[in-house]
Amino acid sequence: MTERRFTYSLVFLLLLISLESTHGFTFGYENSESETQENESESDLLDTVFDLRLEHRDHTYADINSYRTLYLSLKLTVKMHEERSVTGYVDTTFVKLKPSWMMSKFGKVGPDLNLDIGPHVTVTDIENIDTGKKVEFEKACNDSITISVLQCVLQIKDPIDYVGEFRLRIHYSVSDKTSALHFIPPHQTEDNQYFLVSTTQPSDARGWIPCQDTPALKFPYQSEISVKKPFTVLMSGSIISTTVEETDDGTWETVQFRQDLPVPPFLIAITVADMVAVDVREHNESAMTEEAAVPSIKVWGERSVMERLRADPGRIFSMIPEMMDICEKWYGRYDWGTYDVVLTPPGYAFKGMEFPQMNFIAATNIDFDNTAGPNFIYANVIAHEMIHSWFGNLVTPKYAGDIWLAEGVTTFEELELMEEYYGDPKIGEYLRRWRYISLKGVLESYTGFSAKYKILTPYLTNEHPFHGFTYVHYNKGGLFLEYIANRTGRAELDRGLRKYLDLYKYQSVDTADFVHVLYEEFGFETDKEIERDIFVWLERPHTQVPMKLFQSEIYEECVQIYRALTRSRKQRENKWVLADIAESFKHGTGPLASSAPNLRSQMMIVLERMENVVKKVNMTETRTRNWKRLINRLDKVFSFTSKADSDPDIFAMWAQIAIKFNHTETMSKMPDFFEKQGRLDLVFTVLDAPTDNRLRGTFANILNTKYDLTRYPGFIGELLRGYVEWFIRYYES
Repeated sequence: MTERRFTYSLVFLLLLISLESTHGFTFGYENSESETQENESESDLLDTVFDLRLEHRDHTYADINSYRTLYLSLKLTVKMHEERSVTGYVDTTFVKLKPSWMMSKFGKVGPDLNLDIGPHVTVTDIENIDTGKKVEFEKACNDSITISVLQCVLQIKDPIDYVGEFRLRIHYSVSDKTSALHFIPPHQTEDNQYFLVSTTQPSDARGWIPCQDTPALKFPYQSEISVKKPFTVLMSGSIISTTVEETDDGTWETVQFRQDLPVPPFLIAITVADMVAVDVREHNESAMTEEAAVPSIKVWGERSVMERLRADPGRIFSMIPEMMDICEKWYGRYDWGTYDVVLTPPGYAFKGMEFPQMNFIAATNIDFDNTAGPNFIYANVIAHEMIHSWFGNLVTPKYAGDIWLAEGVTTFEELELMEEYYGDPKIGEYLRRWRYISLKGVLESYTGFSAKYKILTPYLTNEHPFHGFTYVHYNKGGLFLEYIANRTGRAELDRGLRKYLDLYKYQSVDTADFVHVLYEEFGFETDKEIERDIFVWLERPHTQVPMKLFQSEIYEECVQIYRALTRSRKQRENKWVLADIAESFKHGTGPLASSAPNLRSQMMIVLERMENVVKKVNMTETRTRNWKRLINRLDKVFSFTSKADSDPDIFAMWAQIAIKFNHTETMSKMPDFFEKQGRLDLVFTVLDAPTDNRLRGTFANILNTKYDLTRYPGFIGELLRGYVEWFIRYYES
């Protein structure tokens, strides 16, 4: 198996060299002049490749070939409100490795231990637990380094003089300025209290724990966290014990957690908030059997949010254990123990996050006003994050450039799970069609998107690891699996994916490992056409989607709704009257109710199509006048502007269109919307809607005034702050 694996890697390397010579495709660094290459020694070349791989691809200062983390134990106190800080220490068990011949000859082997650390983490003391002696250390930072996660390093001077295990205790504190922890301010929560969440993906655990911060390294951990009531703490591990202590400063609760399975540092997660839980088993009889594989399934959220959900718990909670049963049937036993869902407040930056045993799901995904059946968009996000328990958490991408192994594979499986859960293949067809059209637009027409980020495996040399998280790696990765399924059959691909999980369980892998399984399972090494296609899928900016378009009755129905809405009044009345369409979306009755899996998701596609037309069509004076009339009529019937709080997804998509025509009611909602919402996809959607730069400047000024822009993690924060600052300067000039 090892010999064949080497053969596959060699074939890929030869294909890469072939494409580089014929298509100008590069490895991610500039070629030197030929004279320089001829004079460059073999040693220098190997040093260059070694540095490129370890320092730039890993995005870490840690040399895991010299020192390796075996176990980590946290003891921390988290303070909320005005103090907002984390203080305590971390005990880490390391092993010093004997350097290999390759490391000795070409590596950077030294006695010092380098750890990754964030600029807002202050280390006060380090000691060797085994000897009780203080250890010399130095924290160095360089603000001129453009990759924010690489700005600081913690160098521990010669911690031991032997090969073997040792333990260090690092005393430190973390300020609320760190990008790894987001203290969501009260005005961006439902209950007007601070809500702490981790924002560590893909390589920012260093922002709250000094560690070897690379997804290539996985290890178990435990923790002891103290918080002041009424706040509750949860982590990505099992609760071992809880103690309560009354002090002069109030009531403090200390909770011990333990994660026995190895996880990469970015999956060591925490949340602290005044929240309550609902036991899902109480609302689902099938999940209450003693034989249930998952011992506990709970949904946590702010008190007011959970109170609103109690009125209809089955619609929100029942899908979780049912989806879990399907996942276990497909992927094998859920090894993590308990499964919690934390409904994050409006200020949380993402739609969801797959921390082990504790999935973050933005409460803004839930349509609280929907009484017309299953909550389709919420179910979609639940399915995605749940599947990450296997693809991403159990088997983890080793590098940021391989993130499609988590996000792309999960996106493919998510659609399969939605089909299975709802028992309707139309749902999968509908979602595939939507995503195919959206991805096709990005790959073929969006010139502002670098070709480098249109490939599945970008080599992120000298770039922030967050660059690996793009729309492409989700949807193109999912379509790649569709391509493989079309060649092998769905059942065969299922078998291959199960083999992949079993083979690499608890490990970190790269794309070569995944391709290795494809070759082993399906004999692709004898099929030169598919071998070439796989390489193009992974390493070229376009996509090899089968020529037949993904057909969907539901999607085509959305197109008909759009056409009905945008026809003249006389034409529209011949098909559907506006009131009938509104009735369908509001109550699940009327001409569309029989075939739609969820009418709200259809309306999102209708609005997306309207926005695309408005963006592309040359708006004459007459067209502008007609569109303004239509916008006014639609808002009166559908009450889109009233959904800024209750359904921000629909409101953001509506605002993209209405803002272009300076719709008064929508514009009046913008200051409050920016002040309340923190989800980046919503913020960028609305911020980018105005076609006039002065209007964008107005929005940016509101955003800069209302937001703490420093709270966004890494690359996303840098991008948003730069965007806002540019428009403010334009507006002020």
